[in-house]
Amino acid sequence: MPGERCDVTATELDDAGCGVGTSEGRRIHAVDLLPGERAEIAIDHASPHRPEAWGRIVRRLGAASADRVTPQCPAFGRCGGCTWQHLAYPAQLVAKRRRVVDALAAVPAVRGGAVAIADVRPSPDQLGYRNKGKYVVGRAPRATDPGMGATSPAESVHVVLGAYAPRTHTVIDTIGCRVVAPIIDEIATWVRGAAERAQLVPYEEATRAGELRYVVVREAAGDVLVALVVATGTPRGKLEKVADALSRHPAVRGLVAIANDRRDGAIVPSGSSAQVLLGHGYLVEQLAGVSVAVGVAEFLQVNRAQAGALYARVAELALTASAGAPRVAVELYAGLGGIGLTLARAGVRVVAAEIDPDAVAQLRRAAERAGLPLEALAGDAAELGPELRARLEADGALGIAVVNPPRKGLSDGARALLVELSPATIVYVSCAPDSLARDLVALADHGYTPDAIEPFDLMPGTAQVETVVRLRRA
Repeated sequence: MPGERCDVTATELDDAGCGVGTSEGRRIHAVDLLPGERAEIAIDHASPHRPEAWGRIVRRLGAASADRVTPQCPAFGRCGGCTWQHLAYPAQLVAKRRRVVDALAAVPAVRGGAVAIADVRPSPDQLGYRNKGKYVVGRAPRATDPGMGATSPAESVHVVLGAYAPRTHTVIDTIGCRVVAPIIDEIATWVRGAAERAQLVPYEEATRAGELRYVVVREAAGDVLVALVVATGTPRGKLEKVADALSRHPAVRGLVAIANDRRDGAIVPSGSSAQVLLGHGYLVEQLAGVSVAVGVAEFLQVNRAQAGALYARVAELALTASAGAPRVAVELYAGLGGIGLTLARAGVRVVAAEIDPDAVAQLRRAAERAGLPLEALAGDAAELGPELRARLEADGALGIAVVNPPRKGLSDGARALLVELSPATIVYVSCAPDSLARDLVALADHGYTPDAIEPFDLMPGTAQVETVVRLRRA
């Protein structure tokens, strides 16, 4: 019942950064309780469906964990991001490996001990690694000078760039974030000031009134692209004032405006068109040594250095799976092609499939400019079977398939296509251990057994973990 109290010793962390322990047969989640720490917890919410509850610390009992550290971000605990920042980095890696081990326990090769799960490969940087910042726009009253005259409603509002507090739509200011590249935080500060001077009105979700909804800042090699996501009808004059202000910063290469009136939480909805207000609507990113144009909407791993290491390892696992280099590989969920371009660099002919037409267009152009043997197809992986088969017929047996699906894992159609194509080796890159486990169990029914499972940390300070798995067909 809400209000009751219990004694809890945490044994693990959940994705939200809460310590989790048991009391009288229930799993109790408590904010700011690390594994090994004990506290008296006041229950705020109990699940009506399972023995689980959430609460807050009333009184700490015993010493703090030796793994407790001071969070680096000023908004830690309020913005809902990087919820593991109070845990020392070596302990984060141990906890992430445990997530993978627990999730994959039902996979036959893991359960039988035929394959071991490697330690998590650490990120070279724990701070300043994010190449993209996404900000929700909010408002806060501006302090007024009693000696000044009355101000207009727009002038009396202070623009806030930040993130929603957990389980609310309260916007927490995240300027000063230590996780994004420093230039992103600097440009976000410029955008906030420029938006205030242009009197752009922060959007309110409840009333659907206002103009500026979100700000996206992307960085590549010190260059910056900014997107203002605005409500339809936002005066162009205001946007041009922001563009004029940002044109004075030497790092800003482009500013675009994107209209978004949707209410589903999408920041940049699929198919949105960007109105270029300054410079270009893209940045040039290096993937596998290939120049690729990237807009604000295309998906790209936020940890550039660690993503490069992951792509190289995927290619290594794929190429060492056979005595000689395979002639052809299929990549499903290719995105902008970081993995496919790495394989093509090694002389493999790659047929890549991706549902985002903008990403496919950029990948095609990049491969053509670099003279690499990579062909990109636009469409859902499950629906591209006939086209993929037609392109593979001249090459005989398929040697490699690489898949890098979103958090929900392989679709039923994509899984069926993999089985139909019957590659000798599958390299699976996953950002969600639970859906990975489901797919590995399903693929085991078709003779695919993992012989390498290697987690990578691409997002320090969070519960997120990427896992690379190589599967061989029996």
